[in-house]
Amino acid sequence: MREYREIRSNARDPIDWAESVTAAMGALERGELLVHPTSTVYGIGGAVSRVLDAEVNRLKGRPPDQSLVRLAGSAETLRRELRGAEWDDRAARLATEFWPGPLTLVLDDGSEAGVAVRVDGHPLLLVILGRWRSLMTSSSLNRQGKTPAANGVGVRRSLEAFPEPSVPVTFLDAGPLARSASSTIVSLRGGGLSILREGSIDRRRIARCLGEAL
Repeated sequence: MREYREIRSNARDPIDWAESVTAAMGALERGELLVHPTSTVYGIGGAVSRVLDAEVNRLKGRPPDQSLVRLAGSAETLRRELRGAEWDDRAARLATEFWPGPLTLVLDDGSEAGVAVRVDGHPLLLVILGRWRSLMTSSSLNRQGKTPAANGVGVRRSLEAFPEPSVPVTFLDAGPLARSASSTIVSLRGGGLSILREGSIDRRRIARCLGEAL
């Protein structure tokens, strides 16, 4: 990737976020790609569309129809925008206990793969999503099989390794992210309960929240 827009801000100083928030809103409204911080690693995504999902997968070197996470600023926004998703009592309890935070839930929505959803805990991203008042599509910023980027150097290296995108890219540099494991992924599909990836939130905390053995 040859060119992209880069905006730096101090993640600890909300007064310094105005330019990043304005740029993010513009990118989302225009259907462009947004490289953004999360509570674990940097992600890449944008406004939800099949075209943008396929573009993110192409850049990462994945199949075009591989599912991406849907991010929102609140559980209420996810419920409103994803009316086909099945929110049972366990999903509600996990969301109340761990959101905003590094927990991704996979829910039934009538599709073959289900839908992965999260209210992430990075403060700048929460402000952007709160202003957007809808969903963002997102995936970790890395080529398939490579380590996700957690700081500006890693982001720039990842972007340099990407093929040329079909739409403009804006990189919101919020500085190095706290060293942590990836988000935990919990599937609640088909009435079951399984941890697809154990990350920042371990299975003991999940079990304790739900009162179930894992």
